[in-house]
Order: sequence, then structure tokens, then C-alpha cells
Amino acid sequence: MKIIILSEGRPGHYNQAISLAKSIGLDYEIKNIPFVDFRTEIVRIFDNFISKKLARQLFIKFLDTKPEKYIGAIGAGNRVHPFLALFKKATGLPTISIFYPKFLPDIFDMVIVPYHDRAPDNPKIHRIFGAIYFKEKLKNEEINEFKAKLGSDGPWISIVIGGNSKHHRFESNKIIEGLELLFKNENLKNYKYLLSTSRRTPEDFESFLEKKNYPLDFSVYYHKDKTNPLRYFFEISDFAIITADSISMITEAINCGLFCYCIKIPEKSRSKFSNSFKMLEKQGFIKLINYEELLNITKKERIRFENANLLYEKVKNLFKSDQ
Repeated sequence: MKIIILSEGRPGHYNQAISLAKSIGLDYEIKNIPFVDFRTEIVRIFDNFISKKLARQLFIKFLDTKPEKYIGAIGAGNRVHPFLALFKKATGLPTISIFYPKFLPDIFDMVIVPYHDRAPDNPKIHRIFGAIYFKEKLKNEEINEFKAKLGSDGPWISIVIGGNSKHHRFESNKIIEGLELLFKNENLKNYKYLLSTSRRTPEDFESFLEKKNYPLDFSVYYHKDKTNPLRYFFEISDFAIITADSISMITEAINCGLFCYCIKIPEKSRSKFSNSFKMLEKQGFIKLINYEELLNITKKERIRFENANLLYEKVKNLFKSDQ
């Protein structure tokens, strides 16, 4: 048996749903939702007036699959919630919403929200730090194959560079200044560096970086290489340096056991992530720094970050109870 994952097409959202399914060993099928302009004021009548039969018909119409094929559903993102509600109404089976739903929050069996999102206290609400990330174990041969591509035997530091977002303004010159200082850092003179950009990194900045003669053992430029090496980077690195614009990359690193130096990026507006960063910093998993501080940072030991083990048990029990 498998579950259906409803996706609105945003990688940062559906990857969390996939991670949650993988964490409890469930097979899954992903269905992209169509664009439908649901209006909250109209769909408030949903729970009282849409029958189980009509909900099933609408689900099949929109998603071209029968809801009874699945043992439950997981969805992430506001556009997904109406379709998740149709599934619940049609089947009565377990449904999990990642992020707090504006649409009929009480209909779902579990709602998973990061601490930085506002949500009322409720027995169905489960709070986590950052994003959901399930660490898949790499085989020894996979690790050795990756290490064979590198220019040395380490030890390594992972550098991950983000970009512009609705909350942050990317300043290329500051990042370059920070990297120049990092590579002069005497505290880290024995380290080698692994660097990756992301889908939000400006392409012209990637081209500029690629031309620099930095002491990198391995580098991946997203727009050119179209690959994500972070799982390998985080497996072999001692710690990470990541721009603070992406809570998902930071969460991935600390879930993989890496302490993170998070380079502050200018905010366009007050970031909703600040509370999560404060909590993570207070617990010793990250340190927020200005780019100038890269000259003097010191090595860090690997960490143990138990973000969601209890959550995974609750999710597993939710789906087991209905089988």
C-alpha cells in the first residue's frame, strides 16, 4: 500500500512531504494539483454541504486518480489544502498537512508547522525546527565514489550559497569578501572546501565564482550542473558555512550532523525565520555571523540533532492505525 503526496510544484514543499513518507518507510505517488482558484469564503461551506460522493468525484476530476487507492495523504502548501480536504472528505483516511492550513485546519489528522510559522496551540499541531528532512543513509561505495572525485583526503568544510528570496537581498560583493577572508583564516588552514550554489543563486555570480582561483576540492554550480551534491557534502564534512537565506539547507545540514555557521544576509523585511534561528543558536546547533567574522571562525565538532524522531513515530502510528 502507498500514500498519495499532493504537490503544488514547489521543491521546498514537496521534498518535505517525501521526507516524511520515507522516514516511516511508506511507498508514495506524487500528484501535482491543477491551478484552481479556491476562495476561502466559498469553501467554508465545504464540510457541511459537500458529500463523500461529491468529494470523491471532485478529487478524481482534478487529480485523475481514485482516492481509495491510497491509505492516506500528505500535502504541503496552501494551494494543496483544498485537495487534501477533498481526500479526507472522500475517504476518512489519515491526512497530514505540512504548514498550517488557512483552509479548514480542523479537518486534518495532523498539522506539522515550523516554529517560525504562527499556528494556534492544538493537540493536532506538531512543531518542528525548520524543515522536515529525512537523512537517507549512503552506502560506503557511494561515499568512496564521491571521495574519488575530490582533490584531497580532507578534512572538509561545506560552503553553501543561496540567493535572493522574498525575505532576503543577496549581495554578491559581500559574499565574495567573506570568502576571501575565509580562505585566509589561519584557524582552518588544514581544511579543504566543498562549495555548492543553489537554484536562487544569481547565474552571473556563479560565473564569477567559477573564474576565481579558490582552494576548492569540489564545486557545483546549480545553473550549470543541475545537480544537488549536499547529501554527499554533509556526509564527509566536519561542519558547514551556509548563507542564512535558506532554512531548508540549514536544516538539512544539521540533520546530517553538521554545526552551521550561518552568514547573515540583508533582510528586505522582518524574517519569520528569526525565532527558529534563535532557538537553534541557543541550543548550539548554529551560529549567526557577519561575513567579516569568517576570518576568525574556528573548527566545530559534528552534532546530534534530533529534530523529528518523535514526530516520525506519531506519523507511523497514524497510518498504522488505519491499516
